[in-house]
Amino acid sequence: KIALNSASAPSMSVTPEEWFKSLPPVTKFYLCAAVGTTIAFSMGIIGGESLYLDFDLVFRKFQIWRLFTCFIFFGKFSYPFIFQMFILARYFNMIETDKYPPNEPGKTADMIFFVLFGAGAMIITAYFLRMFFFLGPAMSFMMMYVWSRQDPHRPISLWGFAIQSWHLPYAMLVMAVLMRSSPLLDILGIFVGNLWIYLTEAVPAKWQIRLLYTPQFLYTLCDGQPAPSARGWGRGYRM
Repeated sequence: KIALNSASAPSMSVTPEEWFKSLPPVTKFYLCAAVGTTIAFSMGIIGGESLYLDFDLVFRKFQIWRLFTCFIFFGKFSYPFIFQMFILARYFNMIETDKYPPNEPGKTADMIFFVLFGAGAMIITAYFLRMFFFLGPAMSFMMMYVWSRQDPHRPISLWGFAIQSWHLPYAMLVMAVLMRSSPLLDILGIFVGNLWIYLTEAVPAKWQIRLLYTPQFLYTLCDGQPAPSARGWGRGYRM
């Protein structure tokens, strides 16, 4: 069984340095960006007003960086910040290690495309709803949701309660509501994660067509060569 509080964090036999070095590249970059942004915010180097997503400032003032910084700022150092970093590191790590192992050609590019797809879908949703300003928690929740669908009937333990992995995102969603936190970002993460699974797994399986392809420039950027001639998308998902 998998305990929610046991993976993707340094164990007693692994030092924090060893754990950090073991992280795959995309997970490591995202985690460093998130922690580094909070450090800069805490030291007064940058202010939160320059990080949040504001489409008026993006389009009228050309503050394009907001499309990136809204995903890497999780607030000041606090218990919610630590919990968000735990979720980010755990599920980014497990998705990247299992489905997009960096030692296989093309997989890091596929992982980057996965993240970019999620970010793009969230930004488009935020543009029409105009109610999301920081999207990092939704990205982490998307990773949790996609991981939970890889083996949906896998037994896991959520703080002592035995559940199946597909229950996890919904259990966390209910907990957020009970703790009087807004569930909107969690719902957004579930929606985008389900959209990814539908487009990359359900559509090809049902209609034998692929709608999403990792751009060639990402393969060249990550591997220094074009895409592998035969690359799979990993294990299927049971919907």
